[in-house]
Amino acid sequence: MLNPSNPATKKPKGGDEELIALVEAFQFFNKSTVTLNQAYNRLEKAAESLAAELEQANLKLQEKNLELDRANRYLEDILSSVDSGVIVVDLEGRITIFNRTAEDMTGYTGAEVLGGNYHDFLTGEMGNDAPLLRTLLTGQPTTHLERELPLKGGGSTTVKSSSAWVTSTAGERIGVIETLEDFSQVRSLERQMLQQKTLAALGEMAAQVAHELRNPLAGIKGFAGLLLEDLPPHSKSHKMARRIIEGVDSLDRIASNLLILTQDCPGEFRRQRVEPIFEQAIGLIEIGADGQASVKRDFPAEPCAAKVDAEKLKQLLLNLMKNSWEAAEEQAEMVAGYRYNLLANEIRLFVRDFGPGVATENAEKIFSPFFSTKIQGTGLGLAIVRKIVELHHGSIECSSPEGGGAQFTAILPII
Repeated sequence: MLNPSNPATKKPKGGDEELIALVEAFQFFNKSTVTLNQAYNRLEKAAESLAAELEQANLKLQEKNLELDRANRYLEDILSSVDSGVIVVDLEGRITIFNRTAEDMTGYTGAEVLGGNYHDFLTGEMGNDAPLLRTLLTGQPTTHLERELPLKGGGSTTVKSSSAWVTSTAGERIGVIETLEDFSQVRSLERQMLQQKTLAALGEMAAQVAHELRNPLAGIKGFAGLLLEDLPPHSKSHKMARRIIEGVDSLDRIASNLLILTQDCPGEFRRQRVEPIFEQAIGLIEIGADGQASVKRDFPAEPCAAKVDAEKLKQLLLNLMKNSWEAAEEQAEMVAGYRYNLLANEIRLFVRDFGPGVATENAEKIFSPFFSTKIQGTGLGLAIVRKIVELHHGSIECSSPEGGGAQFTAILPII
């Protein structure tokens, strides 16, 4: 039994109970604090470990991004190096790839067309029959279809087009690819071959015609000359005889031009300055125009010598200036000169007039034999120009410079 008089058996008073509770609470708090510290330390170590793992993951992600960027650049480099135009669209017909060759072919830049609808840029007159759209709509691929590809500034160019599905690794269709091969050069070569065949046949005919024609022409000219000597200088008969001689000379020049145009005529090439050749041609054209033509010289400060046939080059310049003089009509002003680039082994001789210029539809025809827009033209002058340029292993081009008129430029090798 408890002894009420024993202090040890006495119940604590209210204040003691509160103290004990406070001590127990403090002890519990200490234990909780230790537990929390331990948990915090464990959490801190876990956070450090997670941060390290995250840093490693970020490094790997950066490496993957770099690899992806390198792969994308490599793919872009490959696409840019391909000679064929490459166009890819998604299933909605939006352009996703447009390589550099496609840019060169069409005149559009990738920035202009990427994300845009293929139909808005490249279908042309074919509409939904364009190979890429046909594949997209019907599912059927297209192989080497010859078509006219519309250009940015208007017009078109001939290409061979092929189209096929683009599939994912899982075999899912994700778009359509079209490849374009420039076919305009082939068409140009075909036209050149046809022209060469025509010129070959014309050459055989011209040689025979010139031979058969020149003998009677020489007789006509000789008899007309004798007649001219016997007629009074200012009589009507004298003028008619003079016109007969002039007509014979004109026919003889046509026969000579035909022979130049159609026969192989090896040149006498030697390295020489071109200014004296220009001066001879300019002098002849100014005399022939009876002061109605004015030619401005446009030579570089440092003269240039080139390996040319002087006589044929003079004929080239005469034909170009005569053509410009006749085209200019009342504005018989011309500019003749040249520029050169030693590194490119190129000399560019040009003649410019300020007349009506060359119509777009005639740009490819003006160098063809017998094509002329003049009533009394023979159509041989510019054809002979091209023949002489080809003899020099060069090229000839016609342009429409600012300010009007036309400019013909013969591009020849210096050596």
